[in-house]
Amino acid sequence: MKRPHPRHARRGRGPIAKRWIYWKRRYAHPTRRDWVLLGCLLGAVAAAGCSFVDFRLGAVVLAAVPAGLAVFRAMPPPWNEVWTNRSKAVDITTCLLFAVLLVALAFLVPPSR
Repeated sequence: MKRPHPRHARRGRGPIAKRWIYWKRRYAHPTRRDWVLLGCLLGAVAAAGCSFVDFRLGAVVLAAVPAGLAVFRAMPPPWNEVWTNRSKAVDITTCLLFAVLLVALAFLVPPSR
């Protein structure tokens, strides 16, 4: 007579194990888009750190993030292939406009005493 399988062998992997396998496979070989996102996050953290020194310095560092994205988007292939199915000119214009507005807003706000 054949022995039945133990109860835990019939259920398969649990949701935490499945999620761990997914993340391990997903981030084993990061794509260019992942590196751009990491750079943006590091830029935002650097801007937050600089804002403790000076509000305007933090704003300028934060404005460097979208300006860097605009420069990155203006590069020739394969470096600009992070974005897909979008207009290159609109992306560059939007990023540069946002960077200019951030710097302008930082210098329009009166300094605190």
